[in-house]
Amino acid sequence: MKKLSFAILFFVFAFTALAQKHYKLNEIPDPKKNGQDEFVSDPDGYISNIDSLNRLIAKLEKQTKVEMAVVVVSDFDQDHEDAEFATALFNKWGIGKKGSNNGLLLFVAIDRRKYRFISGYGVEGLLPDITLKHIGENSLVPAFKEGQYSDGILNAVQKIYDVLTDGSSRDEINSLIAQQKQKENGWKFNLLYGGLVVLLFFGAFKILNKQAPTLSSEDKKKKTSYDSIFIKGCVSMVFIAFALVFLFVFGMVSGLFANFGWKDVPLVLYIVLAIVFFFSYTYQLGNLRKLHNDDKNFMDEAKSFQRKNWWMLLFSPLIVIMWLKHLSLRSNTTNRFAPINDSKNRPMVRVDRDINVEGSPYLTKGQREEELRQVYDYDIWESEDKKEHVIKQWPAEKYSHFSECPVCHFKTFSEPQEITTQPATYSSQGQAKEIKRCENCKHEEFIKWITLAMLVRESSSSSSSSSSSSSSSSSGSWGGGSSGGGGAGGSW
Repeated sequence: MKKLSFAILFFVFAFTALAQKHYKLNEIPDPKKNGQDEFVSDPDGYISNIDSLNRLIAKLEKQTKVEMAVVVVSDFDQDHEDAEFATALFNKWGIGKKGSNNGLLLFVAIDRRKYRFISGYGVEGLLPDITLKHIGENSLVPAFKEGQYSDGILNAVQKIYDVLTDGSSRDEINSLIAQQKQKENGWKFNLLYGGLVVLLFFGAFKILNKQAPTLSSEDKKKKTSYDSIFIKGCVSMVFIAFALVFLFVFGMVSGLFANFGWKDVPLVLYIVLAIVFFFSYTYQLGNLRKLHNDDKNFMDEAKSFQRKNWWMLLFSPLIVIMWLKHLSLRSNTTNRFAPINDSKNRPMVRVDRDINVEGSPYLTKGQREEELRQVYDYDIWESEDKKEHVIKQWPAEKYSHFSECPVCHFKTFSEPQEITTQPATYSSQGQAKEIKRCENCKHEEFIKWITLAMLVRESSSSSSSSSSSSSSSSSGSWGGGSSGGGGAGGSW
């Protein structure tokens, strides 16, 4: 008989242990799913007066605009402390009104014998942590020690109602309501500020575009380092735009941007337009580069452009990057453009390459090809009597992209490049050869043959899906508030 009693007792304890529920965040039932006037979640059935609590909390919200939730569970995720878990639940549900953040949560874990109040920013002044701690110690703890969970919670909510509706707290509550109305109407002002930002940038773009130089069809075909910055910038903007749309949608679903509102519109517009303005500014510098073959003329023109348009820095602080780049460029070319003397110690004159683009008759065909490939920049200095000249060679932007040709000995031998000799098809492989070619004398060196993979047709599949939507007129939702973890808690 003793063995039988022990076995029964063992199974009772084992069943009780298995029955204990360690709730994850997404496993706690949201009472709002049952109706807008539902505020209590009690999945384990510890509270017997839920209807009374719902009526009192609804009355509290109507009179004070404070939105309250009560959650009672046996236990929760063992990897978290009560304050951390309750704050996460508060923000997941969005208790309180968005913007006002006037929410309050009472979280109780019976098996851990812990309670925790979590308050939104908007009610921390009305219900300081010390007040919540006092309510917990005097209303919850004595009743919970006796197992009277329903009475303890009802007494605590009643005490909160009394504090918030007391005359001394009424002025602060009215101020909270006024702030909420102001925030609700604040979108009009922020929309106006956003429109003002767009208008100012529109004017700045107009002024910038008016200063654009007129380029010939040949100038437009030229490639500069500014083009790559502009193209990469445009590609980056498209990528960033898609990323922002994804993050915004994901953030709205997950609550990441719960505090994002109309107040942020002017700042977001400024950031986006400032980035676009920077790339437009870079594009105009690129046009100046295309207009001038002569490096010194370009740097002087760019310096004048930047000085005249210093105010554009206010529209896009990123422009300082271009300023620093040109400052470095000018400092590195100080010696390059320093005057030199001829054999008779007379100052020589530097040939303007905007006038003498080809550098004739001083530059050879190979030297000119090196310039066109941006391997070297050649400065030509000549004496006043035209009887002497000096040619100075300076490494250019693509100096490291070429090597010396073994035939013509100019630095115009390209890096290995792939030339297709037989295109691949859907039924057969293709072939290409890897070579190095001199852009001056056209000498080629074969490196190896390359097999091109056969083309593969993309498989398309179609699937039909049906979606059904259901709506429940009885469901509700919280207001979208948030909390930084303020509140108080204790144990019994």
